[in-house]
Amino acid sequence: MAISKIIVALLVLSALLTVCYGQVSQGGPHGPQGGPHQDQGRIRRQASQNEDDINEVNEDQAGPNVLQNPQNWTTCDIAAVPRISCHNCNTRLICKPIGGILKICNNPARPYCNSGICSPIPSTICV
Repeated sequence: MAISKIIVALLVLSALLTVCYGQVSQGGPHGPQGGPHQDQGRIRRQASQNEDDINEVNEDQAGPNVLQNPQNWTTCDIAAVPRISCHNCNTRLICKPIGGILKICNNPARPYCNSGICSPIPSTICV
């Protein structure tokens, strides 16, 4: 009888240890879980870019190795300057009420600014 109690106690103890080890965290860094909240900032940025680039293909879709254009703010008079224009031969100027955004045309397929849009053809001023 004493031996059967010891065997039962060992089985219960081994079952408890198995359950405890099964509850230990899986380790490693916790990655993003996904869901609708994860990409809200990116979607909002893409929507604002598409608002500016109505007739232009998005630079992110131009190729896998194309980096996103850096955005720099500058002064801009929305009454005097067209909403979309060229700042120089390789930089677009998007004029907004709070200032102008400079976007570099760093896509190798469209390195020049022509009429405010990145283009493979330079404008007449830059030729």
